[in-house]
Amino acid sequence: MDRNRAGIVLIAIGSCLLAVSLLGRWTSLGKYPGFPPRPWERFDPVLSETTPDLASLYRAAQARVPQPLRETAPADAMQVLYETVADRFTHGDRATYSPFGNWLLWALGGSNRSFRDIQDPDVLLRGGHSALCGDVSFILMRLAGMAGIPARHVLLDGHIVMEARHDGSWHAFDPDLEVVVRDEAGVVLSAEALARRPDLVRRSYSGRGDPANIESIVAIYASTANTEYMTYPAQSIFGPQGQRPGRVEKAAHFAVFIIPGSMIAAGAALSAAAHRKTAAI
Repeated sequence: MDRNRAGIVLIAIGSCLLAVSLLGRWTSLGKYPGFPPRPWERFDPVLSETTPDLASLYRAAQARVPQPLRETAPADAMQVLYETVADRFTHGDRATYSPFGNWLLWALGGSNRSFRDIQDPDVLLRGGHSALCGDVSFILMRLAGMAGIPARHVLLDGHIVMEARHDGSWHAFDPDLEVVVRDEAGVVLSAEALARRPDLVRRSYSGRGDPANIESIVAIYASTANTEYMTYPAQSIFGPQGQRPGRVEKAAHFAVFIIPGSMIAAGAALSAAAHRKTAAI
């Protein structure tokens, strides 16, 4: 293939990839499928449409209280943040990158499925309203950090929640199943404490599926052998999949524009060189 033809091919491929990236970024083609709310979910579609990133979701939570969240009692601030996240999401398992969402991560996902999973919280919020327990718990964890409240992911044996630390102890929140378990004094319990209170777990999760499903949740909390507690840097974009995929995801946000741009520039240079050579003959 001569230089001119190679240049034209590079320009064509680069232009197509750039168009896909731009369409995915600025149109609904880059969004992932949304799922309708479950019968008991408190989903607010208006909130979903008006909160395309963490900053806007935090502002929406802030608008629900008269004073700054950082100056609000942590227990009250966490309740507001939890309710905001519960209102924002429905449950769904297709928050993944499509070719329009990010063609590079979609292609990498052919060899490693985890690359197609959206881990960047801002992309998750911008791309739709349906996510899994680990995703929405991670969003709530990040919001807690923005309010100055230490928080961590809790990976149970079959479910993921988050915990916030205040008043000298940890307190568990489940924004996916929209449950907060409180003791007789009204205090939100930790995942560790819930392992010892199957009665409270059963009562609090009542209505979240059939009796067999409720019992499976009770068993998940009671099974502590595989429980993992995970914290992340303040500006983390990665969830329970680990840090390495998150770094690749962050780089891919830029690469889907840089790679096509480089291809177009290289193609133009090859074509120009071919024309100069022809003119010199």
